[in-house]
Amino acid sequence: MIKKVSFIELRSEAGFEDKVKARWEKALHNSEFIGGSACKEFSEKILDYTQTQNFIACANGTDAIQIALRAVGIGIGDKVLLPDFTFWATYEAIANVGAVPIMIDINPEDYQMDFDLFVQAIEEHKPKAAILVHLYGWCSTRLKDFRDYCAQKEIYLIEDGAQCMGSLYDGKPIFEKAFLATTSFYPAKVLGAAGDGGGIFSNNKEISQICTQLTNHGRSSHYGHEYIGWNSRLDELQAHFLIESLNFLPARISSRRQAEQKYLEFAKNNLALPLSMKQEPSIVKGNGYLQVSIANTSYKELSEKLKAKGIFTGNVYPSPMSAQKGAKQPIVINKNKLSNGAQISAKVLNLPLFPYITDTELNYVCDNLKEIIN
Repeated sequence: MIKKVSFIELRSEAGFEDKVKARWEKALHNSEFIGGSACKEFSEKILDYTQTQNFIACANGTDAIQIALRAVGIGIGDKVLLPDFTFWATYEAIANVGAVPIMIDINPEDYQMDFDLFVQAIEEHKPKAAILVHLYGWCSTRLKDFRDYCAQKEIYLIEDGAQCMGSLYDGKPIFEKAFLATTSFYPAKVLGAAGDGGGIFSNNKEISQICTQLTNHGRSSHYGHEYIGWNSRLDELQAHFLIESLNFLPARISSRRQAEQKYLEFAKNNLALPLSMKQEPSIVKGNGYLQVSIANTSYKELSEKLKAKGIFTGNVYPSPMSAQKGAKQPIVINKNKLSNGAQISAKVLNLPLFPYITDTELNYVCDNLKEIIN
């Protein structure tokens, strides 16, 4: 009898490990570790999957954001907008290139950066760039407005897509029309590696070339350096792993979405639950990265009750960026003293959701939620 359901497990398909091991053995035999055939093959496949024009692999998702910022000339003293409700890496990347982060509260409907406050911040602070985060595998219902407005105001818009690989906006791959977007291949992501990895997507050839150089010491030739860059490259072993993961990605996303729909159906039939379940905006087809609920009381109270039953949950994320100790003298744009980000972060509860979670596991979670009601 089942007694435990993890928050996340990295489950793979039968034969997946054998395929990866065969690739790794070949790479070891040929001493292909950096910049070999696997990185080229993965780049071609990910471009086709995302319907973008240029892809630059790098060492991790945080580097991807920093490199994207540097590629469009963001540096010391430049102002950059970002949502106040995201992972620390988004803020950190801005600070690490010497720019000034300006945080925007989120919209309570889609939990993404509030467009009206975004416009207000642009008028007040005249930023050079902005980072839009596609949180929870969704994106803002006003994604097109963000893109159009930034183009009109000549503000560089970078889309942090660490959580949205495989998601669709208005029926099309989310990165397809992005000026510049980044992703993470951290193992727990929808498309994860066997370690760290990241990437940058761009439909601008010149910016893509600068990104490529910045990932490899700013090189213009083997011993020629046009920029001060990073040593931030995806290695061949990770590329091999990602190729096989990408081959199975549609099935993994389908599994995630089926589990998410089962939760939503359960909530629809049990209106007295101690939480409400959040669904992606209608214009978005998400990838099932996270199940998102709002606890009626607090995340901690409900989480502890579920943990006692062997059910482990998440709280993505437990506080706004502006509340972090590392955010020195934060500049925040919001409508109310208690921001939407602060209110939502205290109650967000993420139920177990991962590829190939079983009906037995899902039923166990749902049955215990009903028991908590009683």
